[in-house]
Amino acid sequence: MSLTRYTAPIPQGAKVVETREQLNQVVRENPETVLYDQDGGYMLKDESGTVVAIAADSLCPELDQAVAEVEALQAETKLAGNAGDQDASIPPSA
Repeated sequence: MSLTRYTAPIPQGAKVVETREQLNQVVRENPETVLYDQDGGYMLKDESGTVVAIAADSLCPELDQAVAEVEALQAETKLAGNAGDQDASIPPSA
């Protein structure tokens, strides 16, 4: 497993996930978490900001694509005049 995308040290104790299913399992075990695009990769943090898990390099391209799709949808919605504070979630993997 590779973690070369990260530009800062990996937080000690964080679980490294390599697949979307592993990430989903960590979220099921820790439902009060949010996925952040941070330090070149993705970190799943709990409410206090503690990093619960990080995405391995092998998972990051899939998450990059999912985030890009959400951002494009949000931009399209804003351009269409539906600029409400509608949240969009990361779409499921194919």
